Amino acid sequence: MTDKKSLQDALYFDLFDGDFGEPGDSELSNKIVKGRQNYRCFVCEGPITPGELHRYSVWKFGEINTFRSCNECCKAMVKSVNCDYEDEDPIDHRYSLGEEKRNGVHL
Repeated sequence: MTDKKSLQDALYFDLFDGDFGEPGDSELSNKIVKGRQNYRCFVCEGPITPGELHRYSVWKFGEINTFRSCNECCKAMVKSVNCDYEDEDPIDHRYSLGEEKRNGVHL
C-alpha cells in the first residue's frame, strides 16, 4: 500500500479503543500524510522515514498531543477495520512490537 487512498481505512481504526478518557477529550485531526522528517511510530515504536506515507493524528487530552503510525501499522489497521484476517488481528502484533521495545525487549 503505497498510496493515500489504499490507507484511508486506517483512519477508522481507534488508536485508544478501551482506554477511558475524560470529558472534553477529542480528536482534532486524523489524516494520511507523507513524512517530511524522521518520526517514531506510536504503535510499534519503529521508525517513520521521510517520504513514508503514515497516519498523523492530533488529540486533545487536556493538552494537545500528536500520534504518528507507520505505514506497516497503517496496513495492519486497514486489515483490522476491514476484518481482512483469519486468526490473530494483525494490529495486535504491531502493538506487541511496540510494547516489547518500550519494555527494553530486543527482537
